[in-house]
Amino acid sequence: MSRKMVLIGGGSYGWTPKVATDLMMEEGLENSELVLVDINPDAAQLLCDYCNILAKKMGTGWTVRTSDLEPALDGADVVFISITTGGFDAMHHDYTLPEDYGVFHAVGDTVGPGGSSRTLRNVPVFVDIAKKMEKICPDTWLIHVTNPLGQLTAAVDRATSIKCVGLCHNFLGTRAFLANFLEVERTDIEAVSVGVNHGSWMKDLKVKGQPVDPEKMTLKNYLRYEAAKLDDFKEGMTDEEIEGQFPPGESLSRYLSFTLYEQLGLFPVGGAPHVAENLPFYLNSNQTAQKYRIKRKGVLPGRQKGNEKKRQTIIDRIEGKEEWPTPERSIEAVASIVHSLFTGKESRVMVTMPNRGQISNLPENTPVETWAAVDENGVVPENAGGVPPEVLGLVQGTVAEINLSIDAALTGDRKKFEQAVYLSPMLHRKDCARELSERLLAVHADMLPQFKTK
Repeated sequence: MSRKMVLIGGGSYGWTPKVATDLMMEEGLENSELVLVDINPDAAQLLCDYCNILAKKMGTGWTVRTSDLEPALDGADVVFISITTGGFDAMHHDYTLPEDYGVFHAVGDTVGPGGSSRTLRNVPVFVDIAKKMEKICPDTWLIHVTNPLGQLTAAVDRATSIKCVGLCHNFLGTRAFLANFLEVERTDIEAVSVGVNHGSWMKDLKVKGQPVDPEKMTLKNYLRYEAAKLDDFKEGMTDEEIEGQFPPGESLSRYLSFTLYEQLGLFPVGGAPHVAENLPFYLNSNQTAQKYRIKRKGVLPGRQKGNEKKRQTIIDRIEGKEEWPTPERSIEAVASIVHSLFTGKESRVMVTMPNRGQISNLPENTPVETWAAVDENGVVPENAGGVPPEVLGLVQGTVAEINLSIDAALTGDRKKFEQAVYLSPMLHRKDCARELSERLLAVHADMLPQFKTK
């Protein structure tokens, strides 16, 4: 059955080819239409050309075009969003400005002063889109992958009547890692997710239906797993020799995960950069981050260069200078949700949605990350029980921070933004909360219409 799907942020060199490929590979969605909307018309047109060639190569009858927002929404069956208000320049300020106050972000897109700042910029854009949807396509699902995932999902829920779900690949990526580490199939790994996006934990972790063996889940075993990938690894190496395979400061994405598992008996979802921002002891200095093998991703110039590389790859494929890859499904869940909504074939997907009781000991309406069942009737989150006591306090602190940032973004309340910055465990110098929050408001003032000039 033909459907009309709208991708806002369709000029993304990273997301658009991935989402388009996944959608075009789904049986039952043949001959559908993908409409790309972007504030950069040149990027949108480039991706449109790319996706139309892709559609012809795949032979599933899809068509792709560009459009302005409101005409695109007319008759839309589903709306996707993948945007970054302010782009890399704004993200760079979120990441670096807090360093003046001893805040060392590793990502800076979800929690901490940088994450709260990004919330303020993206919420007005999301709410504006959702309000337009209320008038043009009120029954259409809004599916997004934009950070901060939880804050934006909750803001749409609180400010509009639009059905909204946020999707992140971190849980599936963590499950895939554990399957490789434990030498089993991905489907052999089962766990319940409790917490918030980029701050959730695997509860009831099982392998082939049995509780995971803690003796296998050690930091030493993880280091041996990583060392086995190196060319000069030899069987029989001692723990000290294996440790020596990794130079000081070299990042290892799951080093912190196993450190926390040994301490708490729960495995965190996602790699070290996101996990560490909820436990900022591990980021209280560059030296501490290096000790625990945490990569601080940064923004400029690295991400900009990576984006330009993706753009050039797209151009080279269009011009026939680079071979087109064989289409493969990614681990993203966008296509799975769409397929279930439109065909009725049920799927089980990890989602972020407002808490309506799916996590028993977190506040109502807080955006939480849990499994959900999807079919033609919609997206229904599963009950996950409570956050275990070992990490409940950590999660509750994050929840308070993100809820304040949502309130600030929706109301333009400077004091609430200051309070979100103050409550963040990343800010050790609490007496600097007002100064830091005001500096972030000032540097992004032209993208914060909800805040009146002082």
